[in-house]
Amino acid sequence: MVRELRSPTAGGPLAVFAHGLEDSWESWLPLSNVLPPEWSPVALDLPWRPGNDYQWRRRPSPQWLADGLDQLDRRPDLIVAHSYGGNALLELLCARDQRLPGTVMLVCPLYRPPDVAVTWRVFERARRSFEQHIHDSLRSRLGARLRAMDADVVERMIAKAVDRVGPSGFLAVFDQFCASASLRLDQVTARVLVLAGGSDPTLSPEAARTLADGMPHAVLSIGDSYDHFCYARQPEDVAARLRAFVDVAPIVTGHPEGVAT
Repeated sequence: MVRELRSPTAGGPLAVFAHGLEDSWESWLPLSNVLPPEWSPVALDLPWRPGNDYQWRRRPSPQWLADGLDQLDRRPDLIVAHSYGGNALLELLCARDQRLPGTVMLVCPLYRPPDVAVTWRVFERARRSFEQHIHDSLRSRLGARLRAMDADVVERMIAKAVDRVGPSGFLAVFDQFCASASLRLDQVTARVLVLAGGSDPTLSPEAARTLADGMPHAVLSIGDSYDHFCYARQPEDVAARLRAFVDVAPIVTGHPEGVAT
């Protein structure tokens, strides 16, 4: 389902946002509020939203993202995708899917450089990072309400969320992380901004550099204070980096209504 993040602007660039696992389309609201007023931002409500039953795993995540793009009345001018949603977008980019625009932003995607072997140590580190992400995601969604809540109540909520997501959620993420090492990044023709954080335990600056270097037209931007949810916690700074990237080669609007798939 497509959700308008604010009233659309006639003739303005269509910017589409795709959320990560156990995250919500509403998480993009802070960022959308500080984007240029001429942009028309919409978010996709994807099946890996909070509270899902993970039955969607029977289909690859890029297919779900493609389904969401098919609901638009035209090809977007820009796509911004976070974490698990970013990897779904990355797979479509490598496949040169014609639904995609020529400008995209990947926020803290899950990437395994080819020289990083899949070991039990990597598995355990990924599991710990995943639990931390559930923790941070819930706290981020609580927003201002968090300050008025008892710390013990918050911790019990987080523990319940981790138990509810369970192995199915972690394995969805870990599978995607493992598979990313074999993606044909050299096939990506779009301009890509890879946004990474110095405080993100999932995507190190070194891995982010390997990812960006593998794509012909990619730029890497690292925020030293950014964590995995930087786009929601520091929307003004993220918006400034996105605008600077777009301003180098402005996005072109006016795509035809129908696009080949």
